[in-house]
Amino acid sequence: MKLSKKTIIISSIVFVLIAILIAAVAIIKFNVNKPRNLLKALPDVDLQIKGFVYTEVGEANAKWEVKAETATYNKKLNLAVFDRVQIKLTTSDGKVFEMSADKGRMFTDKKNVEIKDNVVIISDTGDRFSTDHLSYNDAEKKFYTDAPVTMENKSMKISGQGLSIYMNKGELNILSSVKARII
Repeated sequence: MKLSKKTIIISSIVFVLIAILIAAVAIIKFNVNKPRNLLKALPDVDLQIKGFVYTEVGEANAKWEVKAETATYNKKLNLAVFDRVQIKLTTSDGKVFEMSADKGRMFTDKKNVEIKDNVVIISDTGDRFSTDHLSYNDAEKKFYTDAPVTMENKSMKISGQGLSIYMNKGELNILSSVKARII
């Protein structure tokens, strides 16, 4: 049986179209099943974590917990950088302070922390503090700032310059230029 030239051309075109279709399906399937990069390669970053949580229990049951939406870590600098950070501090005498800020960083070798931008501190008694930046020195077990601070609760508003919170003593001080208004 001899095939006509027309049949051979149509058969060749159908064969080529089927081969192209099979190749297209294989390429699409390969790309769909290919794993996506979940973390972006960032310069000078050894690790990036979403949903970061760090807890430390210290002397006399003083405890602090650091949470962040994202954290990056640079091992050479011993530096963790946080976005949308929250810190829960429980002092040795059971007082609780919850702190939040837009940004923060921890020097992991010394366990010193700095938070900044929209810093808010809320105590378990309802006192609300706000400032621009706040630092923690692990050697002194002390949170502090030299920035303006405002403290508010349902009965008064206090403003001043600087703030110190001593974890081991459960002590909080506004350092200078203190002004108070009874509400």
